Amino acid sequence: FIRASAERMAINAPIQGTEADIVKISMNEIDELIKKKKWEKDVCPILNVHDEIVFEVKDSLIEETSKEFKKIMENVMKNKETFGVPIVSEASVGKNWGEMKRI
Repeated sequence: FIRASAERMAINAPIQGTEADIVKISMNEIDELIKKKKWEKDVCPILNVHDEIVFEVKDSLIEETSKEFKKIMENVMKNKETFGVPIVSEASVGKNWGEMKRI
């Protein structure tokens, strides 16, 4: 039992570390995009939980920002760096956690 647990942790640690790095790089690129597009008053990062980033976004910008952010997150690493494994990102929108709908 202890050995199996240690093996799971040893396998899982590099995966979680890589995922955390991908999210951090994505957050930096998203921040640069927000500044470039001058969205500072309309798009506000609220929270980062594991592999999710939560933003407060002006209603009129939801579609554009979700597409741009998704593109950044899915392309933050080159195909050869992921050995051909695609990074898939999803976007959801809602007034609160209970009302979130995938877009």
